[in-house]
Amino acid sequence: MKKGVMIMKKMMRRSMPAVFMTGVLLTASVLTGCGKGEGISRGMITTVTTGDYTEKFTAEGTVECAEPHYVYSTLSLPVEEVLVKEGDYVTAGTLLCVLDTKTIEDKIAVKQAAIERSEKKASTDVSAARTQYNIYNESLASGTDMNLVEAFAKMEAARETYESAQKTYDDYKESVSMGMDPTLASADQSVARAANSLQQAKSWQYELDDTHGVSKLEKEEAEDAVDSASLAYVQAIENRDNLLRQSDIKLADYAKLAEDANYNYIIAQTAYTAAVKSLENAKSLSQAAINQAMINGDMTVEELELAQLNDQLLDAQVIAECSGMVTAVNVNVGEASTGVLFVIEDTSDLIFTAKVSEKEINSVSEGMAVSVSTKAENSDDYTGTVQRVAAYTEKTADGETDTSGKDAEFNVTILLEEPDENVRIGMNGKASFIAYEQPEGLAVPNEAVYTDTDGKKYVLTISSDTESGTIEKREVTVNYKGKRESSVESASLHSGDHVLVDAATYWDLIGETVTITQ
Repeated sequence: MKKGVMIMKKMMRRSMPAVFMTGVLLTASVLTGCGKGEGISRGMITTVTTGDYTEKFTAEGTVECAEPHYVYSTLSLPVEEVLVKEGDYVTAGTLLCVLDTKTIEDKIAVKQAAIERSEKKASTDVSAARTQYNIYNESLASGTDMNLVEAFAKMEAARETYESAQKTYDDYKESVSMGMDPTLASADQSVARAANSLQQAKSWQYELDDTHGVSKLEKEEAEDAVDSASLAYVQAIENRDNLLRQSDIKLADYAKLAEDANYNYIIAQTAYTAAVKSLENAKSLSQAAINQAMINGDMTVEELELAQLNDQLLDAQVIAECSGMVTAVNVNVGEASTGVLFVIEDTSDLIFTAKVSEKEINSVSEGMAVSVSTKAENSDDYTGTVQRVAAYTEKTADGETDTSGKDAEFNVTILLEEPDENVRIGMNGKASFIAYEQPEGLAVPNEAVYTDTDGKKYVLTISSDTESGTIEKREVTVNYKGKRESSVESASLHSGDHVLVDAATYWDLIGETVTITQ
């Protein structure tokens, strides 16, 4: 056995987890008394050690050729001679069998006589169609077609209109956003001047109110000045707001003009594309007319049928299209050449199709390394790689999913990397998959991990596994949960620590010292 294969075989057979339990009894978790601190069975305590944690499973399957080649014939004729037998090795191009071609040869003789009597030509039609084709081709290449020129001019005009309208909109929008519109700027200045005049009028009024000996008339004049300035200020604001609304309307109008221009541009582009397409279609029709004229004249129906009959003569020799071993010969001399005549398989290009149960299938992925062994005595372990994982289970004869109640099975295709002569097509065997492995890791029984109300996961340790010990909780991170054990890591859990197998049962005893019983 090759060294690499031996190493792989040893690795696949390592099934002991990273935690080795000292006298662990997994059947029940019981207290020796009714009170909290009365005792814990030593069988409910395990000692943590570090080691290689491995979780694996197996699946039955069959060895198959990766790409079997099925040989058919395009003809249904009697077989005249079979030149190979099962077990023969053939290369690409090897003649496998010969069919009886007498009926084809008779048809060829009749067709040749008919062609000699009724050969026709259609050179005029070919010439006319080719002339029209050249006209359309030149129009497309040079752009001189009137419809094409007109459509292009309209498209360019629409583009310029759109670009101009879009620029007008963008410029006006920028002038508004940057305060560069002269009308709005003038309105803002008017508001500022009105505000300044109102402030001056109020200051004059306040000054008169604080001055003794001011006449009533002067105070009324000051009050009128304030009212007049206030009115001017309100009017200036209203005028500016009105201009802002008008500015928004104007911007919307510019946007509408740009949108309409863009729509017209798109329509013009469509029209130009349609004009080009119309010319191309006319060109294609001209080409089709040339082809049809050539078929009607230079290549008659009789000539086509003659060519097909000559091809059938070649097809009457059934050859191998690939190299490999002939594993099935399904035809004899005198029988009709229908169905699969031969099966050719490369015995060195092998796959193993494993049937994985629905419980395990989500642990399998493409590219995964697998170990495969056959049921042959003294079979080696062969390395393989998962090529394909079926997304569905097998169907019944009615094409429906089997729901008979048993576990569903999914086909997993495994490429055997270095099969030798001892691996044969059709052999049954099993594949070993490693669902998870953690070198030099910690593992504890699944029941030893408890999820507290804070969402964190903990294990319970006990300071001793002899006469008595104190129970403490230690936080852990679960890397993988297997069928019986979980791979964990923790800054506070180390090799040699004593862990309670069933954390949920003893959770209320955290911090207490309990007796260890037999």
